[in-house]
Parts: sequence; structure tokens; C-alpha cells
Amino acid sequence: MLGVETTTPQVAPPGEATVDGTLFRAAMSGLAKCVSVTTALGPGGPVGCTTTSLMSLSVAPPSVLLAFGTGGRTLNDLLDAGRFAVNVLSRTQGPLVRRFATGTPAQRFRDTPYAVVRGVPVLHDASVVMTCDVAETATAADHVLVVGVVRHLTTTPGSPLVLVTGEPHITTPLPAAPSAADDQR
Repeated sequence: MLGVETTTPQVAPPGEATVDGTLFRAAMSGLAKCVSVTTALGPGGPVGCTTTSLMSLSVAPPSVLLAFGTGGRTLNDLLDAGRFAVNVLSRTQGPLVRRFATGTPAQRFRDTPYAVVRGVPVLHDASVVMTCDVAETATAADHVLVVGVVRHLTTTPGSPLVLVTGEPHITTPLPAAPSAADDQR
């Protein structure tokens, strides 16, 4: 086996904490992550929440995976509707991070330009918008994982917003590293 040694990890019994939750949250907060607003149409109108758990799952079919805390209004309405939009926030949408993390759906959408596209609220000026159909769900710990098959995708040039230590940041590319050919000149 190519000299690779494998071991069986020792897993703590279910319900037994191995790391303090506050410490874990602080450590995870320090990781840069894409910040998006996931939206759906509920019986009372548009709903949405700030989402930092977005990840690409597959290209065949194009799919994304998101995690939502159990019992949230956006999650419940999204599952009932069977579709949602992922709006990756652009560098100009920093105020939406907090707005969609707190308050009622009406407060979240007040003064937030959006249009209903393919049956879901789509935020104007988002860096990337994916409209998705719910394909699968699974419960993991205190979250529900949602797999969405991407049905439509739009992108806008420019850098998306990222979240680090709970604050929105704008990314800028690093200067190109000199190549070996540059060193020989």
C-alpha cells in the first residue's frame, strides 16, 4: 500500500464535548469564508438569512451544499418551497451581512433591492446568484444540510465579500510572484 499508514481515529461518544464550544466558534470565526444570503419565498413573503456555510458539492449535476441551524424560518420556508437562491454578496453589500443575520423577514428585506426570479427572491448587485432546487437534506448535529441543484447561475465581475472574525472584508489579489525567467534578466 505505497507506504501509507492508516489508523482508526478515536471518536468521543455522542454528546460528549471534546472542545469548548466558545473556543471552537472563535477559531472558526477566524477562517475567511464566502458570505451569502440564502433566500426563498414563504407563505408570508420573502425570507432570507446570512449563510457562511456554502460549498460547491458537484459539477455533475452542478450542486451546492449549505448548512442551516434547525428550526429557522428561512430553512422551513425553503424546504416547503423546494427551491432557493444563494446570493453571494458583492463588495458593496456589507450592510446586508448583519441585516440578514438578525431581525424579522420584513426588516431584512426593507430597503433591500430584489426581484423574484424563477420563484425565489434574488438580491440586486450580488456577485454570484444561483437559483437552486432542493435535492436532498440530512440532519447533522444541530444543523440541517441542504443540497441544492443549481438551475440558473449569474455572475458579476469583481470580488465577492468574505467574512473574517464576524466582519465583512474585501479581498484584493496579491501581486504576482516573480518567475524564474524574471530572475535571470
